[in-house]
Amino acid sequence: MTELKKMLLGVGSLSMVGSAAAQAASPSGKERAATPPNILFLVVDDLKPNIGPYGDRIAHTPAFERIAASGVTFMNNYCQFPLSGPTRASVLTGLRPDHTGVWTLDGIFRRNNPDIVSLPQLFAANGYETIGIGKVYHPLTNKTYNNDPVSWTKPYIKPQAPVYMLPGGKPVTECVDVPDNAYFDGQVADAAVAQIGNLKGSEKPFFLAVGFIRPHLPFVAPKRYWDLYDRDEMPLAEFRTMSSDPVPCAYHNSNEVKAYTDVPSFHSYMPGQELDEEIQRRLVHGYYACTSYTDAQIGRVLDALEEAGLAENTVVVVWGDHGYHLGDHGLWSKLTNFEAPTRTLLMMSVPGMTGGGKCRTMTEFVDIYPTLCDLAGIEPPSWIDGVSLVPVLKNPRKSVKKYAFMQANRQEIQGYSIRDGRYRYVEWVRGFKTCLPFDEGQIVGCEFYDYGTDPLETRNAVKDPEYRGRIERMRGALRRFYAEQYASPMSAPIARMLEAAGNR
Repeated sequence: MTELKKMLLGVGSLSMVGSAAAQAASPSGKERAATPPNILFLVVDDLKPNIGPYGDRIAHTPAFERIAASGVTFMNNYCQFPLSGPTRASVLTGLRPDHTGVWTLDGIFRRNNPDIVSLPQLFAANGYETIGIGKVYHPLTNKTYNNDPVSWTKPYIKPQAPVYMLPGGKPVTECVDVPDNAYFDGQVADAAVAQIGNLKGSEKPFFLAVGFIRPHLPFVAPKRYWDLYDRDEMPLAEFRTMSSDPVPCAYHNSNEVKAYTDVPSFHSYMPGQELDEEIQRRLVHGYYACTSYTDAQIGRVLDALEEAGLAENTVVVVWGDHGYHLGDHGLWSKLTNFEAPTRTLLMMSVPGMTGGGKCRTMTEFVDIYPTLCDLAGIEPPSWIDGVSLVPVLKNPRKSVKKYAFMQANRQEIQGYSIRDGRYRYVEWVRGFKTCLPFDEGQIVGCEFYDYGTDPLETRNAVKDPEYRGRIERMRGALRRFYAEQYASPMSAPIARMLEAAGNR
C-alpha cells in the first residue's frame, strides 16, 4: 500500500485526520511557518469580474474593494471549465477537468480518480481545522460524496432557506424588503461569523471555506440591494449575436434562463424573436443587485475576522467559480469558450505581502491549490496541474505563465481554448479529451479572436491570412498542452474510466 493510499484511508475517517493522515502527508521540502496562517476561502457562484476592483463603475462592491486594497487582484485569471461542478472540482483538487473526470454538474472526482487529495483534505492532514459552509463543492445527488465529507474535520454546514419569499411560480427575479438572512446567503454569512467566533480561541490553524450562491439564477435579493441601482441605466450587451464565420457548437440556446416562468420563449439569432429588452434590463439589474447582496455578506465575514483579532494571520482568497453571459453574443448563463464565462474573479490578500496590486500575468484556477500550499508551507501532490502564485503576490508585475487553458463541452464534442494576453484560439474536437490520444481529423471547428482590435469577439478571424503565424504558434502551444496533459499520471485513471464506459 502506497503512502498516498495510507493517507487517504486515514483521512477517510474524520477522527484520524490529525494523526496518521497528518504523518503520511507531512510536508517534505517545504518549511512550515512558525505560526501557520489561517485560510479564509470565499467562493461565489456565477460571479464574473463585474466589480469595482476590475474597473466596473456601476457595481457597489465595498467588500471586494476592501480585499483588493489589502491584496492582489488577478486581472487575467481563467477558469478551466465554465460550469459549477467541473470548475469547483478543479479549484479544490488543483487538477484540470480531464484529470478529475468531472465535466458535468454531477461528476464525482473521488470515484473517477481515487488518488486525488483535495485542498482542504490536505490541510486537514497537516493539522488544520477544516470547515465548509454553504456551497463550496457543487452539490451532488449521491449522498455519500455530497459536499465531500473527507475534506472537513467538522460536520458540513448547509443552511436551509427558501429560494423565494413570495409564493407562486418560479420567477427569474425577486425584490422583497426582507432581512439579509431571509435568503440562503445571509444565513451562510451568519454561520461563518459564528464559526469565526468559535475558532478565535483554537490552538489549531483553520481552513474556513464559505460559499455563496448569488448571483446565480434566480436573481433574488433583499430590496435594499436592488435600490442601489437604476434599472433604466442598466447596460445591455453591445454585441448580441453570433460572430462572423461562427462555429455553431460554440453557442447554446440559453436554456437555463428560459426555465423561469416569467421569461418568454426567445431565440437570439432569429430577427424579431430576441429576448425583450425590458427583461434583459431586469436580468442585468438583478445580477448587479445579487452581486451587491453577496458583497455585503462577505463584508460581514471580514468584519468578524477583524473583530476576532484573526485578520493579521489569515490569508483571504475570493473567487467566482466562472464568469457569465449577460446577453453578449445573444447568450445568457455560462458554458462557452468565450471571454465572458471563462475570465474569472480571483483576489488574494496575504498579511505582509502586496496590498492594492493588480496582476496582469495569465493565471488559472488550478493555481490556487499550490499557492495556498506554498503560503502554508505544505507540500502539494506532485501531479497537480497548477503553479504557485506566491511570486506574483510578492511582486504583481511578475509573470508566471504565458497561457491559460480552458474547455467546454457539447455532448461528445469538447472545445479546448488557449488564451494569452491578447488572443484566443479554440479547437472543437469530436470524441476527444486530453487523457486520450489526439486525432486532428476529429476537429469540427476552430475559432480565433484578437481582443486588441475586437474585444467583443464579433469576428472569428481563424481564416484571416494576417493572423496565420499567430494562429500556428497558438495551435502549436495548444497541441503541446494536449501532449503534456496526456503524459500526466492523472490521465490514466480517467482514460480507463472512459474506456469502461464505452466512451473512448
